[in-house]
Amino acid sequence: MNKLIAFASSLLLLVSCSEKASDPVREAIKGEIMGNMTQEFSDVTINSVEKIDSTTYRTEFERRRKVFTIKRDSDSDFLLKYMTEGKKRNAAIKSDSYKRDLEILAGLDSLEAECAGILDDIAYYDYRFSASAKGQGVTMQFRDAYISITPDGHVVSMTAERRDLHKSTGRVIPGYVELVVGDDMLDASEAVE
Repeated sequence: MNKLIAFASSLLLLVSCSEKASDPVREAIKGEIMGNMTQEFSDVTINSVEKIDSTTYRTEFERRRKVFTIKRDSDSDFLLKYMTEGKKRNAAIKSDSYKRDLEILAGLDSLEAECAGILDDIAYYDYRFSASAKGQGVTMQFRDAYISITPDGHVVSMTAERRDLHKSTGRVIPGYVELVVGDDMLDASEAVE
């Protein structure tokens, strides 16, 4: 009887140790693949996940500021070029774009001031992962794919190329989407949905 109890205890211990707790990063990756791809997948197997970087809100503000500073400088150069060439319509378009760039840069300064208390907090982590997804006669392999995930498990960006990973990560900044897209554009998109 003692051997039976010892065996049952060992078996129970083995089973409880082999059950993994749900990994929020793996679950976020699976959710992104299953829910936001053009192809529908019924099964996703994550083969590997490696954390490769983390980004604070301060760093993300710096990235966004750099993007819009480059855009502002480019718009300024084209504005001057079109004005000297006498291309009034093109100059007007670049003038509007230049003004919008200035508004966004000023807005980023305001948002950064509002976020002063969280600037040094982690905005998101970057991961490299490999996975396979199956669905409706199709198997897709994700080899060295990249994903950015907030500490609370929200996927910010996913891409096959690391250089493209931070193109849309500004969305983690509170108020950024409204600033860049504009409230009237958000109202129009909400009306469509």
